[in-house]
Amino acid sequence: MEWGKVTKQRRERLTEGIEIVLLIAVVGLNIWWMVYRYGGETYYVQNGKALNSYSISLPTGVAGTGHTYLGLGINRHGAKRRIKFRTDAVAPAPFSKSKIVKVTVNAHYGVTNYEPVKNAKRLPVSVRNQLVS
Repeated sequence: MEWGKVTKQRRERLTEGIEIVLLIAVVGLNIWWMVYRYGGETYYVQNGKALNSYSISLPTGVAGTGHTYLGLGINRHGAKRRIKFRTDAVAPAPFSKSKIVKVTVNAHYGVTNYEPVKNAKRLPVSVRNQLVS
């Protein structure tokens, strides 16, 4: 076998290897971006007061009302932070005053996700002791 010649089989293997490396790179970059953009510290906020209301467009094309909330958030380590977040078309309904909301705060983009807590028994113990009376 000559070193200067590349057989068809070796060329196909090389092409497959390059495709696999590129696929791994694209998947890795996608995972990194999702963590960078949407990841963050989770806080649990017992709703304080609704600051204001504003108009939003719901997925059905109907106009709705969104709300801005300000409350004291507590993470699983017991650290406290004042958090302000706005509801969107996914869950626009107003929250009751005693409702606990799980909020993800991203260092670069602020609040990236929120969802009402359905079962207070599933909260971390440090949070449950401070929020649930």
